[in-house]
Amino acid sequence: MRVLFTPYPSLAHLWPIAPLAWALQNAGHEVRVASQARFADAIVKTGLTPVRLGDPDANEPRMRDDARQPASPEEVLRYADALGLTAAERELWIIFFQYLLNPTSDYLRTDLPEAGDLVAFAEAWRPDLVVWDATFASGAVAAKVCGAAHVRLLLGPDIFGFSVDKLAERAAELRAAGLSENPLADVLRPLAERHGVEIDNELLVGQWSVDQMPTGLNPPLAAKTIPMRFMPFTGAAAVPEWLYENPERPRIALTLGESTRRFVPGDARLPKILEALSTLDVEVVATLNELQLQGIEEIPANVRVLDWVNLTQLLPTCAAIIHHGGMGTTAAAIAFRVPQLILDTEESVLMRQVRDTTPAAGSFQVGKEFGVREETETETTQWVLPEKKVEATRNANYLIARGAGARLDHQTQTADEIAKVILQVVTDPAYREGVDKVHAIWDAMPNPSEVVPALERIAARR
Repeated sequence: MRVLFTPYPSLAHLWPIAPLAWALQNAGHEVRVASQARFADAIVKTGLTPVRLGDPDANEPRMRDDARQPASPEEVLRYADALGLTAAERELWIIFFQYLLNPTSDYLRTDLPEAGDLVAFAEAWRPDLVVWDATFASGAVAAKVCGAAHVRLLLGPDIFGFSVDKLAERAAELRAAGLSENPLADVLRPLAERHGVEIDNELLVGQWSVDQMPTGLNPPLAAKTIPMRFMPFTGAAAVPEWLYENPERPRIALTLGESTRRFVPGDARLPKILEALSTLDVEVVATLNELQLQGIEEIPANVRVLDWVNLTQLLPTCAAIIHHGGMGTTAAAIAFRVPQLILDTEESVLMRQVRDTTPAAGSFQVGKEFGVREETETETTQWVLPEKKVEATRNANYLIARGAGARLDHQTQTADEIAKVILQVVTDPAYREGVDKVHAIWDAMPNPSEVVPALERIAARR
């Protein structure tokens, strides 16, 4: 059969789809990966065949001044009140409404060529199955137009599914509050109407969803799911020679992830974490770029800073990992049985608006990417991010409950307290036992090759 993948053009979205795409290719199926034209080289490097969408010489939609801005905090909380959400549910809603809807809108725009190019390719190539990233929802529209079966591939907790369920449950309350019954349908509607596609639940959350989350991590959902093990992949590169031998001291990996390292200058967590690490008899490998290190005056002697090294190469040599709490990093550490220290705080993930023209620490501007497009043509609002990854608390709670890790809170803990927690995780065998329990949960899930027959059946029934 023919299978079309539609990932958002980011490595953090591409890498998690690669193992399933390879499994389908290895089973004899034709696979294509359609994304923004500038992203084609990154797709080629995974061993997959790209389909270029849009103009490679034009700014990507997120790098345009007219890209969708995050919703204001006031609007976000009006919805949360109308939906009657608990404190924990509010955090999921904030992630959906203030974070995820923005990139989702990028490749649904009818005034830009990417979505139209995708539909045209699907009509010409006639895939049997479309596997779409939730933030590249034009894949669902293209599948409907050409008559293909379609499934979402979840890259983290199904916050889209959770939000769609809650919106449906409280439609009357939303109408009474003068709010839209479904903001996701609102961003999908122009493209769907242009191609004569009806907006229904399948268009919003897929006919099925491939769920890569370890059992127990996702909130209860109405969506039909196919469980699949989240396979760690962070690109292909030669192994550095210094990784050939095991370290003489316990090695700790330190990473803040890939997704914000081009957009946000500085990091409020680093000074205290580096101070704590400097007091320990350990070797630290920190994958940090120049932008993330902004404001750091001195690197401790026991910390080796590299712009990049593949986690799949580094983690097998590590006694622990300190990280931002992103799902890809969390899953990789589970796969390699490495205890985790997640950088997390008690604050909400709600973004704040800053209208001052002076760049604020930990802030970003829509349309701006360091090293790519540093000056916007019009003045845009600055947005200050919380000092944690949006899924950090959920992932930390999951690991801590199973004895597989701990939380580091730079806002409430001193450097000495942080150092004690790090040392405990590195030396206490109880954490290794906890890691083994979580690894067993991960290992019991079907691998990508075992999921292929289920996808073949879905495509055959379309």
